[in-house]
This record gives sequence, C-alpha cells and structure tokens, in this order.
Amino acid sequence: MTAMVPLEAALQRMLDEVEALPPRPTPLADADGCRLAEDCRAKRTQPPYDVSAMDGYALHDAPVAGAQLTVIGEAPAGGRFDGTVREGEAVRIFTGAPMPTDAPHVVIQEEVVRDGDTITLSTDGGGKNHVRPAGGDFAEGDVLVPGGTVLTPQHLMLAASGNHAELTVVPRPSLLIVMNGNELRWPGDDVDPDAIIASNGFALAALARRFGARHVAVELLPDDLTALTQTVSSSIADIVVTIGGASVGDHDLVRPALTAAGFSIDVPKVALRPGKPTLFGKRGNQCALGLPGNPVSALVSALIFLRPLMLKLSGDPRPDPLLLEPATLGVDLPANGPRAHFMRATRLPNGRFAPVQSQDSSLMKLLASANALIYRAVDAPQARAGDACSILALPV
Repeated sequence: MTAMVPLEAALQRMLDEVEALPPRPTPLADADGCRLAEDCRAKRTQPPYDVSAMDGYALHDAPVAGAQLTVIGEAPAGGRFDGTVREGEAVRIFTGAPMPTDAPHVVIQEEVVRDGDTITLSTDGGGKNHVRPAGGDFAEGDVLVPGGTVLTPQHLMLAASGNHAELTVVPRPSLLIVMNGNELRWPGDDVDPDAIIASNGFALAALARRFGARHVAVELLPDDLTALTQTVSSSIADIVVTIGGASVGDHDLVRPALTAAGFSIDVPKVALRPGKPTLFGKRGNQCALGLPGNPVSALVSALIFLRPLMLKLSGDPRPDPLLLEPATLGVDLPANGPRAHFMRATRLPNGRFAPVQSQDSSLMKLLASANALIYRAVDAPQARAGDACSILALPV
C-alpha cells in the first residue's frame, strides 16, 4: 500500500519540484498580476519639457495684480507656441502644453479677465507658479518598477508613461481541468437518474482564475484509459488538473494515464481529510495535480495545493503554502486522527467558528453555506469552545 505523505511534506515536495515559468515579453494589456522579470526603466523623461500644470496664460514676467498683457498666441495640449514671448505679452496655454520660450510663468484662467486680445490680471497668484518642470516625475533611465514586482494597474500606467508597450514578465500559468467518469454529464443536459452532474470543474476553473490563471480549459472524459492518456499527453497547459479517478479502484485511471503520458508521480496521496487521494506529478516543468472526485474534497484540495503551485510557477520564490488565519472556536471539538483535517465551518454571530452539521465530502450545499475551513493538525488534542484555532477562509 502506498504511504500517505503528510500535508506539510506534500506541499513542500511539490513546491521544491516546481520552477518559475520562463519570462517572456507581454503586452501591457495582458501583464496585470504578472511578476516583472527585470527592472522596468524609463525610455523617456516625464514630462519631457516644462509644461503648464493648469489651463491659463504663460507670461514673460512674474504676474502682478492689475497688469495688462497682450495675448499673442495659443499653446494647446500636444502642441507648442513656436514664437518668443516678450515683456507685456502672454500666450493662452492649456494643461500639459509645453511652456513657450521666455515665458516661465503661468497664471490660471480664473485669475484673469480677458477682453479680446487683452488680459488683466486680477491677482498676483500668491506667488504660485503653475508649471511642471521637465523630469519632475522621472528621467530617462530611471527604474520605474523594480524586477520581481507583481504588477498592478498603477504599475502598468507608470510603465506606459515611460513609453513601454510591453514588459518582460513571468507569465501566469495556463490550466487544463479534466473531469473523468462514465457517470458524469454536463449541466443542462437531459440526463437519466443514474447520472451525476459534473460540477467540480466549474468551481476549480473559477478558483484558478481567481488565483491568476492565464487560460483555463475544462474537459469531460469517460472512464477510458486511452482517451485520458491521449488528453494529458497532448496537453501543453502548465498545470493539468484531473478530477476523480485518482485513487486505486478498478476505474481509477488517472495514475496509469499520467504515468503512460510521461509524468512522474512525486506525491501519491496525502494525509489529508478531505482529500486523501490527491496526487502530484511532473513532466519537465509541466505539473499534474490529481484531485479527488468528491466535490468537497476536490475544492478543499485545490484551495490548499493549487494556489501555491500557481504562485511558484508565476515567479513567487517562496509562496506561503497555507494562508491560515487565527480564529476562536465556538464549540467543543474531539481529538483529531492521523490526517490533517479541514472542517467546513460557519462564522457564528459572536464571531467564533463552528463546523457545519456534517463533514460528508459529497454535500455541496453545506460547503456553499460555509465561510471557512477549521484546520485541525494531525493528532490534535480535544479542543474547547473559546480555544484559539486556525482557519482557511473560503472565497467570497
């Protein structure tokens, strides 16, 4: 009999076997959430020249209340007034427009009264000059975003302003999710009472997208070793996730299919409840994660294993395997057994957590009503209401 791998050891073994995906140039539109592979340096100075910070008038001299000036031209955003501004002259200027030659001062339009081509300054502007200096944001060659940064919309805006159309990033992984079983049917089909609606793939695809997947495909296959082997053999997805058939029964074909497709099985099963049949394999840097067929088991195992696996592939050198949070028990719990146990639980009105009424791994309605999973370590002693505990929050 194949020995179960302890949960922490299984997670560490998986992460030790996985390397980040090779970096590649990626358009800004597709780079959100990706990890930057190298420093992003500015290709230009921003702003490239002194520009007006406000709509108003550019002046040769510092503004003086009551001064009357002649408007000799206009500088729109994206345009430039090519003449020279002399004493007693002004240029109508708009936000972002280059400052004219010999006109280093800007007064805002609210501080001016205009009559034809003559303006009268109503104040001296309080000494404030509405000009943004060249390089006031950054200079050509400056590091805009350091390598290793997980890109946000703000970073993408900054990179674009530095004249980058693409960035070299560690790509987010792609996934193939395979549900297999003769009894399974797609939702919406006209099915007989003996059939089971295939539901797991939709939950796992949604999880994978939340974890940052670049692309997710979902397939449904019968219990056919040849079909399953061909599917996983031909897949170019970074992670192949199988659902069901990962145990050792007569119809459990995932293990032989993966082996025939060239995957080594590095974690055969895990000391985990629910989720004991979870397995992990590798083919080069392509990963296979075999999940149990029971809906609760599949989702819990994916929450535990898929997130850190995807993070490691996405360039995180040390992903936190278990995002456990401190909490307080609302009820007494018996001692735990030889497998780490993640119990579906709800948050009580007093803020404490209690397990749902049944931990049967096929009951999806109870899973949908749960807020978290209470973590019980291997051989954990009896616990009392009010004791500290650890939880794994469920997606909201």
